[in-house]
Amino acid sequence: MNPEGYEYNFELNRFIILAIIAIVLIPIQTSLEEYIFRGYLMQGFGTLAKNRWFPLLLTSLIFGMLHIANPEVEKLGYAIMIYYIGTGLFLGIITLMDDGMELALGFHAANNLFTALLVTANWTAFQTHSILKDTAEPALEFVDLALPVFIIFPILLFIFGKVYKWTHWKEKLFGKIEVPASEDYKIIESDTSI
Repeated sequence: MNPEGYEYNFELNRFIILAIIAIVLIPIQTSLEEYIFRGYLMQGFGTLAKNRWFPLLLTSLIFGMLHIANPEVEKLGYAIMIYYIGTGLFLGIITLMDDGMELALGFHAANNLFTALLVTANWTAFQTHSILKDTAEPALEFVDLALPVFIIFPILLFIFGKVYKWTHWKEKLFGKIEVPASEDYKIIESDTSI
């Protein structure tokens, strides 16, 4: 949308080093975030709330709020939190609908790799030797938020739903969670004597 706001930043030697480091470390960083938010916290809050919508919303909100210290928030304002919280919501929905974290793990890693390798700016969390550098004055337009959160994410949900044959959306996103009673976890002692 604004090609004059970018400059070619590619330097082969620096980029190769960046690519190696990013390809190794970013999946570790994003996987840790996904295991914490879409794994442990979502399951834990679900056990407490006994429903699916509360942990989905709460983990999305916490995920977004943890990004509040990113330099993008200082430059673009708190409206950028819509993107961070919306991304958390998107990752939570695909985790619940797919009954697994693989899609969320892949999307999060791809998103951060894109940011580190393709486009960076002096005012972002990832300041790298990427291919392009954003030199425009930081500004947040509604389209910057609306495009990913309200257009791209819903389209991806539709595509994933068709490709992976997701069904029972209402139940998977808003249904109740049956928590087994503690007596279901009794340790059964076996007689090991001969």
